[in-house]
Amino acid sequence: MSNYEYEDDDDDYTNDTSNDLVKQLRKAAKQKDKELQELRSQFETLTKGQRERAIKDTLAARGVNQKIASFIPQDIDPSEESVSKWLTENADVFGIDLEQNQATANVDPADAAAYKRLSAASNAGISPERGQDIMSRLMNANSKEELDSIIAESGM
Repeated sequence: MSNYEYEDDDDDYTNDTSNDLVKQLRKAAKQKDKELQELRSQFETLTKGQRERAIKDTLAARGVNQKIASFIPQDIDPSEESVSKWLTENADVFGIDLEQNQATANVDPADAAAYKRLSAASNAGISPERGQDIMSRLMNANSKEELDSIIAESGM
């Protein structure tokens, strides 16, 4: 009875710790699976957002309404070449004239005309510094000849 009783006690002790170790390993495995699932979810979200942004940027560069991005199939690579190829193939479906869109780039004709008028006015006008300089030179002129030369230089 002396030797066998101690061996039974040792077996019970090792069984308890091995069960505890298995429980800890299962818990750790569940934790890792949960973290892996979260990372996969984040990756899918980021990948989807990056794909949408790349497609919308390509459509904007081509001068096409970005709402068309929702019609581009998921199996199309989001690279500029692939999206442009798909857009060229399906332009007639959406009623898009790609040559016209490249040339105009979505500029309103009224805005373009206003920009031209502003550019012409700013190029022909006199800057405030130059105007003040001319005024101070006119006020400090000492003779009629000097006054005439200042007027001739200013273009008045």
